[in-house]
Amino acid sequence: MRRVLNVMILALVMMVLPGLAMGQEGSSSSDETYAPRVIDGASSDSSASTESSSAEDAQSRIVVRSQKKKKEFNDKIVVLQRKPFMRRNRVELAPMFYGGINDSLLFQVGVAGQINYHILEWLYVGVYGGWQDWRMTDRDVNGLSESYDDVVDATDAVPTTSIVDGYLGGIVGFVPIYGKFSLFGTSIVHWDLSLGIGGGAVITRANDFVGAGLISVDHRWYILKWLSINVGVKGWIYYEDIEAYKGVFTHWQAGVGVGFWLPPSWTYKSEW
Repeated sequence: MRRVLNVMILALVMMVLPGLAMGQEGSSSSDETYAPRVIDGASSDSSASTESSSAEDAQSRIVVRSQKKKKEFNDKIVVLQRKPFMRRNRVELAPMFYGGINDSLLFQVGVAGQINYHILEWLYVGVYGGWQDWRMTDRDVNGLSESYDDVVDATDAVPTTSIVDGYLGGIVGFVPIYGKFSLFGTSIVHWDLSLGIGGGAVITRANDFVGAGLISVDHRWYILKWLSINVGVKGWIYYEDIEAYKGVFTHWQAGVGVGFWLPPSWTYKSEW
């Protein structure tokens, strides 16, 4: 009986040992097979994420550097539009036709001229003179209007009025306004407005030469580099003794003409 029990134990041990051996071989093979794969997958994922993060950092640095350079470049850019018409160091020859506008008893049309030297773009000095007595050509052209004759006929009296036949004076002017406008949407016309003050003398029929002050307002449209269209208003203020009347008179006139500019062109120079 004891012998039989020993045989059964030995047989059981022989049956268990092969199974244990196979289990150990299977576990070792599975460890050898799958462990490297797990390790390789983790390392590849971490390296990929590291490379992606580095690429994003590099790209962000490039973008920041590009924006910084663009800002620095834009800060250094200064764009100045050149003026299409220059007045500085140029002479303006301006013939004009003028007519009186402030005395209804007079009707006078004359020719005048102004020579200006523009010291700066906004400052000029000039000489202005004109003539408006045409009795030498036609005696009926005496500078008096129909209203003057109506007053004489109605009152049998001669109105007291000062008649200016000619004038000459000097003027200092400046240009406070300069602008431009679109003409029919096809071209741009530049213009300016100038104001001037000066003095000189007027030639009246009662006293010949009389000292006078001068006020000037001129408006120019620049057509070409050497040509402008001018519109202006001039006012003479003077004191005169006419028969029994002594006092201050004014002679205002409005006119239109052209301006010829010399030299006809110019060269731009930078002042930086």
